[in-house]
Amino acid sequence: MIDVVYTGDIRHNQKLKNKNHNLLLKELRKLGEVKVSEFYNGKGENLFTDCPFNRGGRDAYWHPDNLRRGQGGGVQVWQYLNAIRLTNNPYVIRLRNDNWFTDSSIKVIIKELKQIINGEHDLSYFGSNWLEGNMGTEYQVMKKYKGVEDFVIAAKREALNSYDEVMAKLKSIGVNHLRSGNKCFGFISNSKKKHKVLCRIYLTRQTYEDYPNEKQVCYDYLISYCTSRDGIDKMKPALEWFENYKPWKNIDYHKREFMDLRNGYTMKLDNMVRHRKST
Repeated sequence: MIDVVYTGDIRHNQKLKNKNHNLLLKELRKLGEVKVSEFYNGKGENLFTDCPFNRGGRDAYWHPDNLRRGQGGGVQVWQYLNAIRLTNNPYVIRLRNDNWFTDSSIKVIIKELKQIINGEHDLSYFGSNWLEGNMGTEYQVMKKYKGVEDFVIAAKREALNSYDEVMAKLKSIGVNHLRSGNKCFGFISNSKKKHKVLCRIYLTRQTYEDYPNEKQVCYDYLISYCTSRDGIDKMKPALEWFENYKPWKNIDYHKREFMDLRNGYTMKLDNMVRHRKST
């Protein structure tokens, strides 16, 4: 009944990833039969069509040092379309290997999928947005938006555009647009019954030895964007929210003292002062 497809890279501690993702899969199985398929980079793509987009360097569409190399958005949609082509259940959920699910985000995903199954809408784009005043949002449906979210995508299969239709559209847009999954995934469906959902899904940015608490994962996710002065300035409101979020006040976490920047400097995080790296 439900296809769960993984695409992209395998990242970090897979035992901890499986423990976390199984929390979501357990709830999905209450809705019906679930088939999990892994189409990761490398062997997982053996049955894929040839990729027409520039993949850039290794991990070109997630590593901070390579964030704008390649045509990562186009690559991610190409992977998604192939996963759709190779599965056949009426409902499909695309996950990333580095997704980290909180209890509240699992409830949101299940609620949205139930609505899709019941015919209330066709597609939900899930993610979190720590800019524009959306810090810590647990559940917000957005009908109007410029770009989609692509942490998790849940869809009714029949509402998706064909492989050829989406690929033709992607090949017609500018190279800069192909860098962003937030732009490219918007072309997978023409349905008027789709929307963006903000919730507390994070992306895992550290390889943990032990199962981390939500506060730690959130902190490491937020701080991963602080690799430049511009990034730090943009993330200041989110970091202030993090420091002042009352339910987490008495929860321990590991706080970094310095952040490596891209220009030969480190940033002391307690006062946001730059220091040149010693040679």
